[in-house]
Amino acid sequence: MITYTFSSLEVEFLLIVPLILSFLVTFLLTPFLSKVLRERGIVGVDLHKEEKQYVPEMVGIAILIGFTSSTLVAYLILKSHNISPITLVALLTGFLGIIDGFKKLTALQKIVFLSLIGAILIPYSNLEILGYDVGVFYLLLVPILFMCLSNFTNMLAGFNGLEIGTGAIATAGLAVISFLDGKELSFLISTGLLGSLIAFLYYNKYPAKVFPGDVGTLIIGAVLFSCAVIDQLDLIVIGVLFFPYILDAWLKYFSAGVMTRESQSPTIVKEGKLYIPENSNLSLPRLILKIKPFTEKEIVLWIWLIEAVFSGLAILVSFAF
Repeated sequence: MITYTFSSLEVEFLLIVPLILSFLVTFLLTPFLSKVLRERGIVGVDLHKEEKQYVPEMVGIAILIGFTSSTLVAYLILKSHNISPITLVALLTGFLGIIDGFKKLTALQKIVFLSLIGAILIPYSNLEILGYDVGVFYLLLVPILFMCLSNFTNMLAGFNGLEIGTGAIATAGLAVISFLDGKELSFLISTGLLGSLIAFLYYNKYPAKVFPGDVGTLIIGAVLFSCAVIDQLDLIVIGVLFFPYILDAWLKYFSAGVMTRESQSPTIVKEGKLYIPENSNLSLPRLILKIKPFTEKEIVLWIWLIEAVFSGLAILVSFAF
């Protein structure tokens, strides 16, 4: 593993350049892509509005392009070849999301393709749990965990700004962990992704003008896990950071088994409040809605708050390991 050392002059440069570049690229590209995709009829229905609305879909391509531009800058700063596999993994995952947008992939196909993409990280990995090297088990763990976490950031979705805002908070958490631990590579990569997500959230927040599509949500888990593997962040820390995503996936699986987004019954909207359909699957948002109905903006804020708490906990846990 290559070890990097922050200097006071580099800190200011590292903090600003990848984040600002990815922000600007994504911010400027999003309205252009939105217009192009709408003209081509690539739109999705905003399910949680009482009046049916169509919103440009798959605009998360702007996130992918913005993030990729930041990795080029990161490479110029660090001169590390370890940035290449992260960029490759992000591009392949994003491309898979685009394919899924045009031709809906089955759950099995997503599992297989994401696992194959995750296998790219095996030569770069040296995973630890509670400070112990997991040895040859990484051969199985890396592709499986990559596939799971990429899917998880894609599954916790469905409300305006939910997936992008939650992803931005998790990414900020990883950036702080990386900075405090002196992990320059994952710091640069995560801040680059953060810039893209913040820029896209401006258009995706309630009421959403664009939807990211799988291309914009799969890459969140893909990039964050790639950083964790290549910069050898402890799996327990990553588990805490991703806990809201893991809980959401667990609730969905044990209430309805393997399912697609399309197979879920939409949350019911009455007078601006969200209600759970009868005999429907559970999820993290629906677990909260069991307590009381909330508006779409309120339920998104609750999920953001939960992720912020676990990001903070992950930062604290990182000091222990």
